[in-house]
Amino acid sequence: LAIKIYYNKISLNLYNKNILNMFLKFKKQKIFLNKNLIGSGFTLVEMMIYISLMTIITLILVQSLVAVLKSNRTSFAEINIRNSGYSAMESMIREIYASDSIATTSAGVLQMNQGTNIVKFATTSTSSPLYFYEGVGAPVMIGPITSKNIIIKSLSFSKIGTGNSLAVRIQMQLSTTVTG
Repeated sequence: LAIKIYYNKISLNLYNKNILNMFLKFKKQKIFLNKNLIGSGFTLVEMMIYISLMTIITLILVQSLVAVLKSNRTSFAEINIRNSGYSAMESMIREIYASDSIATTSAGVLQMNQGTNIVKFATTSTSSPLYFYEGVGAPVMIGPITSKNIIIKSLSFSKIGTGNSLAVRIQMQLSTTVTG
């Protein structure tokens, strides 16, 4: 199939009469030079407006997503601190109830006697988890009772004595870091 078109002289070498008829039909309708198709597109100004609107909408959505994710991380950290604090207090209260006497209390150490067994709660520094020690004679570290990413900022034990009983006041301040 070969089509040769010269605009000055139209000479067509067509091997099929159907193609010739179709070409002549298109030529009469001026499909090749349709002026309606020339101006029917987006202008550069319209495209710039659409792109800028989509950019603004995308930035707003991304900022909203970042704020939601940051809020989620903060909420998760607060829940983790609360659960770790409840767990540590529950462990200490359980051991206090089971003890016969309170041996020592200081800023970050609570040591109790449970028969021949010695139970101790202590922090190694101001920014470490709360550790649980237990043993006969010299207590051995069993492990931390707070999460590894929870830091004890302050911990103090003080004896409270009434006429009939002895109690321990526990003050504990926990913190954690939120990344991202």
